[in-house]
Amino acid sequence: MSESTTASTTYAGFSETNIEEVSQGSIVVFGVPADSTLPRRSGCSNGPKALRRATMGALGCYFNSPSKTVVSLDSGKATRFRSEVIGIDLGDLADCTEVTIDTLKQVEQVTAGVHEQGGLPVLLGGDGRILEGLIAGLQSSSSEFGLLVISNRLDIPRVNGLASKALSSLMTVRTKPENYPLLVIGANGIQPYENWKGIEDIQGNVISAEVIHEQGVEVAVNAIQQFGLQNKQILCVIDAGVLDTGYAAGTPGLNVGGLTPLQLTDILSKANVASQLVGIGVTDVAPLLDARGHSQYATAQALLAILGDRLFEEMSL
Repeated sequence: MSESTTASTTYAGFSETNIEEVSQGSIVVFGVPADSTLPRRSGCSNGPKALRRATMGALGCYFNSPSKTVVSLDSGKATRFRSEVIGIDLGDLADCTEVTIDTLKQVEQVTAGVHEQGGLPVLLGGDGRILEGLIAGLQSSSSEFGLLVISNRLDIPRVNGLASKALSSLMTVRTKPENYPLLVIGANGIQPYENWKGIEDIQGNVISAEVIHEQGVEVAVNAIQQFGLQNKQILCVIDAGVLDTGYAAGTPGLNVGGLTPLQLTDILSKANVASQLVGIGVTDVAPLLDARGHSQYATAQALLAILGDRLFEEMSL
């Protein structure tokens, strides 16, 4: 790990320590500042740092309250940030500014180590291809899990032109689709036929952004809740590229017709699968491409939403 996460900011104010301190039930955050390469736009190397800062901004109202409790003017509900939550920030992986086999191996080892010690690995990225290491780490240390992907894309991440062991086994080698169920939320735009075919082959389910716009967020919420009933453990991937470019320009690709930040947080907060999470990966945040800073803030809010009652609890007024 690097010597310091940022000058003064860790994720959600978590303790900055090392993997030896991981304990049962802890939320363990680590950054992978790997950048994108052509034809995608660069800028993801600053993603982990920006996500940490945006999260602290989003939690400011909680931390400014002596009781860490806030009240929603819309619903009248009081919510408290759990002071007792065990959170650790391992900092950023060293020498991981490019997506290489060594980078993926580091991600795999950290993920497996965290999971084996009873922690919930939360990866902050970084180019989306680093998810291969996250999946491989959980495959090597975990029982079966379902893969919930919040993304506008359906492509399989590749390294040096070859599909990684993790995703090639996920998408092609395993002949029993029920072993690794897949649900994609927010797919949008033109997709290569082979990507659709790969999802079809494992009987994956796709809820497109267009369907969500037409039928409302409940169609996605219901799909995720059903997915949760079918899978005891879930790995959730949040690709910032799922957001419409007009709201969030800070991603390596462009997405016209994507989800709004409100739709994204609404879906994840209502999904209520926090207790089933076996890992989380947040990728494709490129803050230098978004002068307004909306991209990292919206993605940070989405991560807080999926963590749900692991971080927050409702209080009686």
